[in-house]
Amino acid sequence: MPPDDETTALDSDLIAHALGGSPLPFRLLYFPALDSTNTYAMRLPPDEALEGLVIITDHQTAGRGRVGRAWEGFARQQLTFSLILRPPFAANWLMMASALAVHKAITGVTGLAAAIKWPNDVLIGGKKVCGILIETSGAIAVIGIGVNVNGSLAHVPELAARATTLEDEAGRPLSREALAAALLLALAEHYDAMRSHGDAGREAVRLAWRDRLNTLGADVCIDQGQTQVTGWAEDVAEDGELIVRRDDGERVLISWGDVSISD
Repeated sequence: MPPDDETTALDSDLIAHALGGSPLPFRLLYFPALDSTNTYAMRLPPDEALEGLVIITDHQTAGRGRVGRAWEGFARQQLTFSLILRPPFAANWLMMASALAVHKAITGVTGLAAAIKWPNDVLIGGKKVCGILIETSGAIAVIGIGVNVNGSLAHVPELAARATTLEDEAGRPLSREALAAALLLALAEHYDAMRSHGDAGREAVRLAWRDRLNTLGADVCIDQGQTQVTGWAEDVAEDGELIVRRDDGERVLISWGDVSISD
């Protein structure tokens, strides 16, 4: 990654302007640096944790990923934010909607082909370019999204073996502001459909998410800490759980874990 002084700070006003007309009442709260946007959002008192509030930073110093992993932050290169929602449905639907929104934004802004690895990692060429972490507290849900936008991982071989950046894949730097606006607008659209159209709206999101999964039809290993589940990823259930057929023929439902796909 280039030094900080060779990069440009995020223009949150430009993002806010592009969000006009959204079905969600977005409000952006920008920080040049922050330990974790999710942690900040989760610590807000209830009267300040308003639906549509976006906590966004240019440098996340202690980001958290799924399954207790750390999320490595690179100053002024990534798109890192958390969105507060108050959904009238379970958080698993936000998992699908957020991954679908990231997929739509990346393909629309960059023209690159992307895929979703169950449940919500977004990949390009089999390498992770985005991670999503959803946390809940009472009526509040916080969606944390981190996208590797600019710079290169070439100088970090261990990381480059499993992750990439949009700039590396597209061959050019990209506007973080344009990606942020496209992503938030897509997420607002999915969220509004799930609220307004009930079961039909949520099922439409599930099917669109399912169609973009690269996990189905593959041999997989799901790491759940002390245990591992191996088998064939057959389908996803109505609530988004992964249906795996084990080698002995038993079908099991997987609600969490880190998936690896066999070559």
